[in-house]
Formats: sequence, C-alpha cells, structure tokens
Amino acid sequence: MKPNRPNRRFLLLAVSFGLIIFVILAQASYYQVFGGQRALPAPAVVKEPAPRGMVVDSHGVPLIVNRHFFQVAATPNLIVGDIARDEVAKQLESLLGLPYANTFATLQANQEFQWAMLADAISLEEANLLNETKQRLATERGIFPLQHVYVTPMTRRSYPQGEALAHVTGFVSPEYGGVSGIEEYYDEFLPADGIGLLHDETAGLDALPADVQRFLPSAPAKDLVLTVDRTIQWIIREELRRGLEEFKAVSGTVIVLDPQSGALLGMVNLPDFDPNRYEQASVELFRNPAISAQYEPGSVFKIVTMAAALDSGMLEPTTIYTDTGSYTIGERVVFNSDRNAYGEVTATEALARSLNVITAEISDTMGPDQFYRYLRQFGFGEAAKIDLSGEINGLIKTPANAQWSRSDLGTNSFGQGLAVTPLQMANATAIIANGGKMMQPYVVAARVADERVQFTQPSAVRQVISPEAAADLTEMMIQVVETSSVKAGVTGYQIAGKSGTAQIPLEDGSGYEKDYTIVSFVGFAPAHNPRFVLLVKMDRPDPTINQWASHTAAPVFSRIAQRLLDYMNIPPDNALAPGETASGE
Repeated sequence: MKPNRPNRRFLLLAVSFGLIIFVILAQASYYQVFGGQRALPAPAVVKEPAPRGMVVDSHGVPLIVNRHFFQVAATPNLIVGDIARDEVAKQLESLLGLPYANTFATLQANQEFQWAMLADAISLEEANLLNETKQRLATERGIFPLQHVYVTPMTRRSYPQGEALAHVTGFVSPEYGGVSGIEEYYDEFLPADGIGLLHDETAGLDALPADVQRFLPSAPAKDLVLTVDRTIQWIIREELRRGLEEFKAVSGTVIVLDPQSGALLGMVNLPDFDPNRYEQASVELFRNPAISAQYEPGSVFKIVTMAAALDSGMLEPTTIYTDTGSYTIGERVVFNSDRNAYGEVTATEALARSLNVITAEISDTMGPDQFYRYLRQFGFGEAAKIDLSGEINGLIKTPANAQWSRSDLGTNSFGQGLAVTPLQMANATAIIANGGKMMQPYVVAARVADERVQFTQPSAVRQVISPEAAADLTEMMIQVVETSSVKAGVTGYQIAGKSGTAQIPLEDGSGYEKDYTIVSFVGFAPAHNPRFVLLVKMDRPDPTINQWASHTAAPVFSRIAQRLLDYMNIPPDNALAPGETASGE
C-alpha cells in the first residue's frame, strides 16, 4: 500500500514549522517570566531562500538533498563588555565546541550591531542543549549574557555522492544561488516557489519506476530525475583516476552517452571538488571541462572526415589510395605521425593506420564547402545544448574567416587547427552509432512538481549521414580496434572506435608543445547494436611512459567498456543466436 504523499509532505512541513515555533517560544520564555526587564529589539531577520527540491539518479538514488541544521547567532550590541563576551564564548565552547577565541573576537568586532553569526551549522541535539541551558540559566540567574544568543532552523543543500557527481550537480551558494551543473541550469525550477512544469503533457507519479518514487515528491515538491546512473558514474571515475595515476596525466574527462536517446549516462572530470565543501575548492574547478573546455581532438576526428566522404559518395571502405608519405595542401606539407609512407592502402586501412596523408587528400578532394558543411551538420562550432550550465561552442575556422587558408582544410581533416568540447566529440560519435541520426543530448529524464511528472522525450535533431554510410564507417572503426588499437578491445565483443593523439598548441600561437599531448579514445559497444558511446580523454600523460592514445587512452577505454558491459548485463557477441541482437536489460 502506497503512502499518502500529500499527508507525508504536510507532516514534514508541520515538523519544520514546529521547530521554528519551538525556537521562538524558547527565546521568548525568559521575557514572559521576567517581563519587567528591558525588552530586546528584534534581531535582524535573515531571509532564507525558498527550499529546493531533490535530485535523484535514474534509479532513484539521491544525488542532491536538503539537510536540516541550526544556525547560531547573537545580538552583540546587547552583550556589553568583555566579561559578558568572555562568558558567552566559554559557554559556547563548552556546549558546542565553538573555539573560544573566534566567538570572543566576533562579538567584540560586531559589538555595535544587532546580528552576528557564531556558527552556521549545528545539529538538532546541539540546538536543544543550547536552549535547555538558556532556560536553566534563566531560572537560576535571571539576567545572563547567553540570553542574547539564539538558534534558527535552516536548510542546506547536501550532495551524498560527494565529488563523484560534482560537475553534474553543481552546488548552491547563499550569495549566487545555483552555481554550475544542474543547480544552475535549473535554478528557476528547483525552488519551491520557482516556475512550474513547462507544458500540459504530464503524467501521474505512478508513471515513474517504483525505485524512483521512493523519495519523490520531496517537501518542496519540485524535483528532478536524471538520466545519469550513479553506478556508471562511480565506474568511470574510478577508472579515470586509475588511468591518470598509471600514465601520470594531469587531468581527464570521461563521457558515457546512450546513442539511441541522447541520454547522458555518466560524465566525470578529474580533478574535481566536493560540492559539500565548495568553499575549500579553487574556483577554476567549478568549470565542467566536458562541456566548458575546448581542445584539438587529433585523429579521433578522422571518423568525421571519413563519415563525410562516405556519405557524399566520394569513397567506399575499399577505395584504394596511394600514400607517398607526404601531401601538399595549400602552403602546408602534411606527413604521417611516424613520417612513413605506406603505398597502396584502402580507406579502411588508412583509418586503421591513422594516416594523415590520406585523410588530408580526402578532405582536399571533397573541397571546403562540402567538408565544412558536414562539420556543421555533426554539430561542431555550436553548443550541443545539453541541460547543464556553462557549455561553449568550440571553434571551427571556415573559408568565411579571413585567416582561413587551404592548408587549414588539410589539418582540420585530422583534428588539428580546430577546437571541440569532449561532449561534441562524443555526440558526433553517437551519430555514427545511431545510424547517422543526431539525438539531442540531455541529462534530466523527468521533472516532478507536486503529484505530476513531465518526462523528457528523446528528440532527433537531424539525419546527418545516411544509415548506409554509418554502417560502413562502423565496420571501418571495428577494424581500427582489431588491428591498430587492440588495447581498446574487450574479449567477446566487437568494439567500434578510434584513437587520437593531439598536440597541444602553444599559448602564443607559434606552434605546438614538443613532448606533451592530449590522448583520447572514443567508440561504442556492442558495435552492431550500440548500448553506449564512451569517450576517454587524458591531458598531458608523462611522455617518458607513453604519449600515444593507443597505449594510454585505449586501455582505459577497454577497462571501462568491460565494466559497463558487465553492469548493463550485455551478453558477448558470441553468446547470441543467429539474427539476435544484444538488448540487455
């Protein structure tokens, strides 16, 4: 039998108001007994923002909740003299453990004011102890300095998963409200007095899975259900941390998308921060690099060039090219990363061997108008418009730009001289995994207001390439993993993917750093019925260990993919009957 939800919320509200009334009565009790004493002026009122709703993951696991606590404040202008301040400081240190020196200094520095905070968060037990002590002293002594100290019930946002979802959840600060992530993007929805549901297409709470209904609706009755899976989040964070330590990289990002719907299943960046203690973190860590930092992607971008060439009909996977070891385009001579020439190769072999020379020749033959039209179709140069705050557009220089030259066409074809976000690169790969169709990425699966639910419906943005071109490219990407990026493979599964080792531009624009790289691997699994797209990116691995993506990002990709396949209960390819697909559960 389901609980009566309106009654449950009413009970929660009643308890909250009861606490407030209790504090007021406790504060007033002294004045009712000693009415002949001088009445206190009302302390300055600090208006608390409207309470905000809960946020849970796709299985109902709490990601953002409200924690109730008590604030300790005083009216310093009524605590006159150092003897009175000394007694208050000693009492609060004895009762609550507040440092004597801090309390005394605060009272002394604010002695002309009606309000000063002494502690921003104490427990209910501590609040009761303080009030009981005040009542006892009122009976024993009458007038006493502690009467000018009071407690006020407050709420504060709490993030039970800590650092694991910091860049997804963001946090709330008293000064600015929602900062970063969900808290900022949905800053107008989450408060109890915020905006309601966007349209009338809603369902009842019973439309939510049973596990998601456990904590919803909350007392503020303005809640969010995310597409993110807490377990997936922990998997990718653990493996990214392991990869950074193994290759001594300075930072990294992992993204997991559902290519069929566009739902974000996981997103993590390291280093991160604890949103419960954001005051202790560097402001730079609040930015979500997965959507707010751009980088040159390197050879992973070759899948976009190949997709454009396949879709436009200018090549097939078996088309033969001759690699002479260099290719002149505009004023630039392009070489392969190893400076070798490979002679006659198919387009599939060119992708598997990641040949810059052939990729530049393909883009040159395609021409700038067609090449850059496909880049725009894939979503580069504009934000993916995911519902997280802080997303940027990336940077694509086209012939319309006066600084563009024909050589840019060649370098852009293999991911140099342009800038993308990790989400843009993951979303472009999802297009290939989804038969050439771009889906709108999103992170909120449902909004809950009172007893109504509004679901986010997966939305197709456009058909970018044909299903046939996507299928051909998938087979080519399978060959990449099976021949040149074998460390990305997972035993029993066909994986489609591509590595990328990108140089890092110097800040003055004069060239690239000599030794350090950005390594990434992006792909999807199972290749013929993709359940997830996975992007792994690591910045500046130690070049004395290895600076190439096929030896750094690829094994991290493999470990994550293996754990995701296990967790999502996706059977190996060889366990399927003829004609059967891996649907999982």
